[in-house]
Amino acid sequence: MKKLAIPLICTLVLTSLLTACGPAPEPQVIEKVVTQEVEKVVTQVVKEEVEKVVTATPEPAAPPPPEPEGQIIVWGWQAALGDTLEASGVLADFQAAYPDVEVEFLIMDPGDVYTNLPLALTAGEGLPDVVLVENSHLAQFVQMGGGVGLMDLTDKVAPYLDQMNDYKWTDCTLNGKYYCMPWDSGPVVMYYRRDVFEAAGLPTDPADVTRSIATWDDYIEACRTIREKTGAYCFAHNKANNFARLYEMVLWEQGLGYYDLQTGEVTVDSAQDIASLEMLGKFWDEDLVSDNLEWEDPWYAELGTVELSEHPIATIIEAAWMEVFMKSWIAPGTAGLWGVAYMPSVTGAGPRTANDGGSTFVIPAQAPNPEAAWAFVEFALGRRESQLKMFEVSGFIPSLETTYDDQLFQQGQDFFAGQNTFEIYADAVKKIPSAGIYGPDYNMMNGAVSLAIQRFATGDVSAEEALQEAADQIRANLE
Repeated sequence: MKKLAIPLICTLVLTSLLTACGPAPEPQVIEKVVTQEVEKVVTQVVKEEVEKVVTATPEPAAPPPPEPEGQIIVWGWQAALGDTLEASGVLADFQAAYPDVEVEFLIMDPGDVYTNLPLALTAGEGLPDVVLVENSHLAQFVQMGGGVGLMDLTDKVAPYLDQMNDYKWTDCTLNGKYYCMPWDSGPVVMYYRRDVFEAAGLPTDPADVTRSIATWDDYIEACRTIREKTGAYCFAHNKANNFARLYEMVLWEQGLGYYDLQTGEVTVDSAQDIASLEMLGKFWDEDLVSDNLEWEDPWYAELGTVELSEHPIATIIEAAWMEVFMKSWIAPGTAGLWGVAYMPSVTGAGPRTANDGGSTFVIPAQAPNPEAAWAFVEFALGRRESQLKMFEVSGFIPSLETTYDDQLFQQGQDFFAGQNTFEIYADAVKKIPSAGIYGPDYNMMNGAVSLAIQRFATGDVSAEEALQEAADQIRANLE
């Protein structure tokens, strides 16, 4: 509204009255008359200004953005797309909310995704609109940056930065820009056989196990007791074909890795990394672990063994998704025999958890239908309702922390003798530190370190010599 020129009005009225014909009135009369006239003028001016505001034509509202339409193609594997997104009803929910968008799933193995995606990104042809990528392979695509690689999603994911597990953004970020939307996380815990612990005279209640095996020194002592009292091995840790999975978890819980997150400097031969490998070497030296290789038949057999007389494996350090596999196909016959405790700590301080696995959605920078692609990604991963539906079907822990207060996370699990395992996962996942493991050169670094561990485990070299060789090889490859 315009400012009223009241001082000018008063001056004009006063001047008019004083210069009028006739004898000069008394000062009191002048004051009264001036006041009345000013009030009349001001009232009229205010009325006119208000009428202008009230009757002014409002600015037309901006039209809403057009709804996404057309087709999108999503690359990923069956367990995630078909068995989770579709089976949970989230795909149907999306299509109901966006009836003009057609979604086509192109199912392929993870290895095929990682072979075909860089080729399509480089060629700029045959690109999907959305791609499912595991965190272990994410950074190599993020490193390509926007334009020729992945779409810059910084503005789009901004509302979710504080809602997702913090560490999940580490492999997603380049130069302050974000190139992914997290899906599920892999908080690491310790699964243990209650019956084996009981036979060894160890605590069996999850809270007591967590307290009694607080460090890796406590863990090795418990493993000695189990081996002595029951004849069972503590966990599987192959020598000749070791692929560094457990070693990476030990590094991760300390916030360590193959390289420094801030400087990019290779840390494979650091004192902390060497000490971590030497610690694992004690389990080999004392014959406390089996030599079975993970994800092979003998390993499945020792996990699925029911009878104590057949020496079932006593523990396994692994991510929360292991629960799904144990229940469904690895060890369904062992229901009620397992418990879940927190992972032991190397130092006795800091978080007692690490990460293993996890996945995200990315959108290629040259995706044919980027608007519809983001609508799909946000609907599936940014909505609490969608994430809970998928969690209920898959059992994979959502990265979206706003889901953790749901009743689904408050239920006991028969497979674990009624223990509420989801409560531990939800607590552990929020404490996972960032670590320099899943970097853009992860495959190369993991290969070099795996070979180093094998050479150390089989007695060829010391832990320091093995990791020094690996570090030299990695640095040479990065030149």
